[in-house]
Amino acid sequence: MNLSGELYAKDVHFLMELIQNAEDNEYPEGVDPSLEFVVTSRDITATGAPATLLKFNNERGFTPRNIESICSVGRSTKKGNRRRGYIGEKGTY
Repeated sequence: MNLSGELYAKDVHFLMELIQNAEDNEYPEGVDPSLEFVVTSRDITATGAPATLLKFNNERGFTPRNIESICSVGRSTKKGNRRRGYIGEKGTY
């Protein structure tokens, strides 16, 4: 099955992906993980959208390996790490 067939089968699946990604993130020692969603009526992307969804998360941030992973389907840094609690493995961090 290809990536497009696996993702977003339901209209709200993208929200589950965003929450899952926050769960899978790495956080600096001593930091309590946080996740916040904000919907604004402004089109900050200048695409003509009626609103913008913003996601705020206090994760450590991407490494060069994570950047390479997110740009490549099937080369996830999470693949094979279910024992460590990671869920996704479609090429995202």
